[in-house]
Amino acid sequence: MKRMVFSAGAILGMGLLLISAAWAETGERKIAILFTHDLHSYFLPHRISSPGGRQTEEGGYARLAGLIERERAAHGDRSILVDAGDFSMGTLFHTAFMTEASELALMGGMGYDAITFGNHDFDFHPFGLADALQTARAKGKRPKAAVIANLSFGARGVEDASLMKAFLDYPVKQYAVIDRNGVRIGLFGLMGTDAAGDAPFARPVHFSDPLEAARKMVDVLRNREGADLVVCLSHSGTSPDKGRSEDEILARKVPGIDVIVSGHTHTVLPEPILAGKTIIVSAGCYGAYLGVLEVECLRSGGVEPVSYRLLPVGSSLPEDPAITEKIARYKGIVDAEYLSAFRLSHDRALAESAFDLEALCDAYGRSAETGLGNLVTDAYRHAVRRAEGKRYEPVHAAVQPLGHIRDTLLRGRITAADAFRVLSLGLGADGVPGYPLVTVYVTGEELRRVLEVQTTVAPRKEDANLQVAGVRFTYNPHRIFFERITTLEVEGPDGRFSPIDSARSYRLCMNLYMASMMDYLRTASHGLVAVVPKDRDGRPIANIRDARVDADPAQPGIQELKEWVSLAGYLQSFPDRNGNGIPDMPDRYRDAEGRYRAVPSWNPADLIRGGGRITYGLLGGLTAFALLLLGIWGIWRMVRRVRAAGRGG
Repeated sequence: MKRMVFSAGAILGMGLLLISAAWAETGERKIAILFTHDLHSYFLPHRISSPGGRQTEEGGYARLAGLIERERAAHGDRSILVDAGDFSMGTLFHTAFMTEASELALMGGMGYDAITFGNHDFDFHPFGLADALQTARAKGKRPKAAVIANLSFGARGVEDASLMKAFLDYPVKQYAVIDRNGVRIGLFGLMGTDAAGDAPFARPVHFSDPLEAARKMVDVLRNREGADLVVCLSHSGTSPDKGRSEDEILARKVPGIDVIVSGHTHTVLPEPILAGKTIIVSAGCYGAYLGVLEVECLRSGGVEPVSYRLLPVGSSLPEDPAITEKIARYKGIVDAEYLSAFRLSHDRALAESAFDLEALCDAYGRSAETGLGNLVTDAYRHAVRRAEGKRYEPVHAAVQPLGHIRDTLLRGRITAADAFRVLSLGLGADGVPGYPLVTVYVTGEELRRVLEVQTTVAPRKEDANLQVAGVRFTYNPHRIFFERITTLEVEGPDGRFSPIDSARSYRLCMNLYMASMMDYLRTASHGLVAVVPKDRDGRPIANIRDARVDADPAQPGIQELKEWVSLAGYLQSFPDRNGNGIPDMPDRYRDAEGRYRAVPSWNPADLIRGGGRITYGLLGGLTAFALLLLGIWGIWRMVRRVRAAGRGG
């Protein structure tokens, strides 16, 4: 009897082991990865317009927090929450980034397990990011881990010393390992190549080859840390152009990454991209969605996708009251410590519009002028004229790359918060958030070169798409690069346009970032195109910061004229057409005005007429090459004739 009981117990035990093993193999080791990226300080819900013109709200951290809690409850201890960078820089709330670290504090409150950094998180320069990390550490609430594997500090370590210390104190590491539900999860962060190029203010911090860094991390996590699941938080992005889709390239060239949470390009992937054995996921931007990827980690090795959802963060979701309360407090801080200096408040109405201005997703789909871009560049010229008063010297032209226009304006009331979101980037030379306006003098020929960015660079780099004021031009996209403009006129003080004078000096307005990137024009053209910013007397400007517009000359030093403040002031200058006390958006900004347009032609005369040294240099080179071929052909024929004559003799 005892023997039978033992045998039955043994059989039962073996059965349970087999069931347990089968269960483990078929689903017990599931992990739910909750993910976001490119939140850009969008704490509050924001309005969006549907194709039919109906407006709805999406996003908002309080609703996002409630949704996260719902998913955590559904998945138990099988979930992790991660973010793939650019958690800051996009709304008025980021103006307190260095002093309050509100982005990190709220993410800590929502229970983020790991985050990485995006290019815009370095817009505050190394010292600004260092301040935010130290503030978050001191306040206690912060994401549990911050990871980035391909960041290196400058050789001297002087300018980035504070950030180096903040990384050690926080701490920020190359990778993190988290154990959940019997699964060992290895996470590491990457800054992509394109994103690194968009982080000029990170210097002297620099970013190494993401592929090499990823290979090293996979080796460390698999072989040293024994990770069952390897997750890369990549601020690189995907693209319909497979040759430029960095995270797909990463997946193909670095086997061993199970999941890539892909940020930077603000892509919404309704279904994951499967590149080899790697699963790539993206959830858009601004907290519009919470991504949920459930995977199964097999005992035999490998990972299989189980389910994938993008959950809309919509107005029907309940709000987390604790997060709502914190956001209200941060809003008060922004009003008191930032907006009060401009005599504005977060929700103050500046103007109203009877129509939606063009959505940025549409603007990025075509390299062209937009009504929104015209509004911004017109605002620059208006702001300089108002700031300088009787000292004003005409601003002949203003330019703004589309990549610096971060949001559009919708039908209805336009608040200070709305205006800021349109031009939210950067930190001034005064250390105050917001790029300042700069004016420089350039020759007519140099102004033409600046505008050639639109004809030559913008078709390959969408965020370089120029928006302009004070000029109008046509170009032939089939002409030689950087010499495609065929007609160019400049607006005079009387509002009339006249052909540009190549030798004359013109005053050009732009933001500090674009002025600082004048060297990029020379680099992008491989030294063929150069622009030298000058002062009104024609002297080259050694330090572009000296060209900042002074908003209040009565005060000592330069009081920066922030680009977003110029937009706010311009909106307030519009007439009130319906008598409700709120200025109204002029109809001319509903659509493009035809400030520039392409006139394609393959006519040989059109391809050459009015060309410069690039066109004629290339033409001369081709002519010389043709003559060389003709000479070689002539010699070859002569040799044949001589040989033929010899055989005939």
